[in-house]
Amino acid sequence: MTDILIEYNANGVQVFAEDCPGAFARGETVEKAIEKLPRAIGEYRAWTGQGTAAQTSELHPVFQYKSTAAVEEAETNMLFPSERVPMDMAEYTRKKALVLRSAKDVMTLFASIPQKDRALVKSRKCFYGRIPQTSREMLHHIHDVLPYYASCIGITYEPAKDLVEDRMRFFAALESIPKFLDATLFTAPDGELWTRKKVLRRILWHDRIHARAMYRRTITFWQKDRIANPFRFSEKERK
Repeated sequence: MTDILIEYNANGVQVFAEDCPGAFARGETVEKAIEKLPRAIGEYRAWTGQGTAAQTSELHPVFQYKSTAAVEEAETNMLFPSERVPMDMAEYTRKKALVLRSAKDVMTLFASIPQKDRALVKSRKCFYGRIPQTSREMLHHIHDVLPYYASCIGITYEPAKDLVEDRMRFFAALESIPKFLDATLFTAPDGELWTRKKVLRRILWHDRIHARAMYRRTITFWQKDRIANPFRFSEKERK
């Protein structure tokens, strides 16, 4: 049984798997989003070596949240109920390892792409501005979001140019805070609620959004066996 959380508004729905941080699916309706979720869970479990996809019948909705975010564009501002409770050291250590592994895998994927400044998608604007078009821009976007996430929980640190080193500096700053495993609730300037536990989940979620786009777009330009796939992404569904 996998508990799932539903975030929705009038324009769309996205659903998240509680025990697979970063696994999510979107759709026009709850039913369509849930139908896609086993695929995302399967990719996540293949990445972590935990097995294969859950069946739809095993998915159990436990929480619904009406969002003010542009969920149709993969924006989110939901705080999971489980993110309102403290972490223990075992949970923190596990999630820290996943965040660092995710950074390394983003870099492995990026390094395998032959032309890093080739436009992979058409230019358009979304809720945060112009979307990244090239694999290099996607990498920079992944890199640049962490200082913002850190600021939402009251952390400032000196960013590094290397993605993995940047995350190590973030964790060092986080671990310097007394009782950093607690469930202190922070309110960002835009009103979004954050906890330190939420930040770890959001990093993994954000990595997977853009790494998946990077992988699926690059294999349409180059042979699939040339592009590294450490996240174990499947090809884009045929409609």
